[in-house]
Amino acid sequence: MTRAGTLVVLGGADGSVSTYLRARQLGHRTLCVDYRDTAPAVAVADEFLRVSVREPERIAAALHGRDDVVGVLCPASDVGLAAQAWLTRHWGLPHPLPAAALAASVDKPAFRRVLDALDLPRYGSVEGRPDAGLAARAARLSLPVLVKPVDASGSRGIELLDDVEGLPAAFARAVAHSPSGRLIVEEFVPGVPLSVEALVVAGAIAFHAVTRRTVTPPPQWVTTSHRTPAGLPPAADAALARQLHAVCAALDYRNGPLTADAVLTADGQVRLIELAARPGGNGLAELVESAYGVDLVGATLALATGGTPALEAQAPRHRAALMLTAADAGRVLGLRGVEQVRALPAVERLHLFVAEGSPVRRYEQAGDKLGYLLLRGDSAADLRRAERLVEDLLDLRIGAPYDALLDDAAVG
Repeated sequence: MTRAGTLVVLGGADGSVSTYLRARQLGHRTLCVDYRDTAPAVAVADEFLRVSVREPERIAAALHGRDDVVGVLCPASDVGLAAQAWLTRHWGLPHPLPAAALAASVDKPAFRRVLDALDLPRYGSVEGRPDAGLAARAARLSLPVLVKPVDASGSRGIELLDDVEGLPAAFARAVAHSPSGRLIVEEFVPGVPLSVEALVVAGAIAFHAVTRRTVTPPPQWVTTSHRTPAGLPPAADAALARQLHAVCAALDYRNGPLTADAVLTADGQVRLIELAARPGGNGLAELVESAYGVDLVGATLALATGGTPALEAQAPRHRAALMLTAADAGRVLGLRGVEQVRALPAVERLHLFVAEGSPVRRYEQAGDKLGYLLLRGDSAADLRRAERLVEDLLDLRIGAPYDALLDDAAVG
């Protein structure tokens, strides 16, 4: 059960839209906090507060005297997690985020130290300022490597490199996405990329769902789809659950959502890559509900407002969340086939975040997607057929050079 009232949702990015919609269905009002009045979720929120999610004191001051706030959420991005922790304590709300869980969520080296302390499967990495010293230490790692900002989410600034000569240029691009100016260089772990959505209740992993993830070709490493069932061997799935439990215990994280990236290696071992104490984006909550029958958003809202979530999972059904992307930057010249695609029996949901005339970027981070859709089927072959049909029907025409549109795009 959830206690009705206003939910303060930190961030209005595309990945958070399903949280706003589900909260409304459950009888809550939503207040979107974002510095952009053009953020996708602004249109579906009941209220909008134009403040950066990095400024919890300003958020609290703007909402001073209100007695209707029953919870604070930060879906789909790590950026507002520090504000969530601060505001939850400031307003005396349930389950404030522990300091260790916050650190592991927003600082990749902090999470790596947890893996080291627990002696969980891991791989080589180095971190620091983007200088010659970091490049020299990174050159001693096994190639290929991934260069990442330590404190960014949504695949911002990530590049896969198979030679050390490219490190300085990759450092320069990645550090632009790091508020702290720090990077981590990790050995690439070959295998099947996975995403994990979980719910922690009273210190236990009450539910976890695994999807197979596809990504863009190198050098970027951005999610293009999630698919279920993931086909994880039972022993690997059990080992994953044990790893998640051990990590949460080490972080003193006892109640709330969890999202993680992992890799299933050729020897059947699951290696955790990143983890955050929040729901994932890219339509994962909708995918999990359709595939497993578990309402992750509703469960997260229940915990955030002091309730107890209802969790009755089923064996995963064949589902896919597909990102809609642009191969090149430009402006949307036309949207054709949208209603035909929505009418397809295999399409459960189609979210579009652009309209004719919208400026768009080449898909190099999660926030660059044009939208996403959720497909259903009775088999993996059904999903592939539905995907091909969508590709034939949906025509999102992109044109015009992007350089002339930078000023327009920056407004959002």
